[in-house]
Amino acid sequence: MLNGKVIMKVERLKPHLRVATEEDCHYLSTRLREDDYQEIKAMTGLPALQSLLMGLKVSDVPMVICDDKSTPVAMLGVAPQGLLGLIWMVGTEDLKRISLSFLRNSKEVCDVMKKDYKVLYNYVDARNTLHITWLKWMGFTFINKHQQFGIEGRLFYEFVKI
Repeated sequence: MLNGKVIMKVERLKPHLRVATEEDCHYLSTRLREDDYQEIKAMTGLPALQSLLMGLKVSDVPMVICDDKSTPVAMLGVAPQGLLGLIWMVGTEDLKRISLSFLRNSKEVCDVMKKDYKVLYNYVDARNTLHITWLKWMGFTFINKHQQFGIEGRLFYEFVKI
């Protein structure tokens, strides 16, 4: 303020989506939620960075969710498999800071991602209770329980959205 007048208005960005990059994979790979690290490890045995780079490569349009400072807090995508889409998402603890915006927009973003597929599906580690709760809220249906699934042979649930 100068002489009672505003000389510059600082605009705050809103949480937003943008196309993911390799740099995002590097940034997020060391900051993922512990449950997301454990799920990647149990499913694939791959390091988080390698898993994210693979997701970047195989997804139609891999996206990152950014907070109000344009910092990535989550990454998601859909890997095409004919009429099926293998949907995935991992996040950081910082996703909680924009949880209201995230929840308000999740269903619409999912609907856009589903438009080219008859079915979206994937598997979730049974220990990842936050993701299970969110997937149910999103309208996904759990169809199978897989004992001894993935590289570590853990319990995973298969989920779909038709």
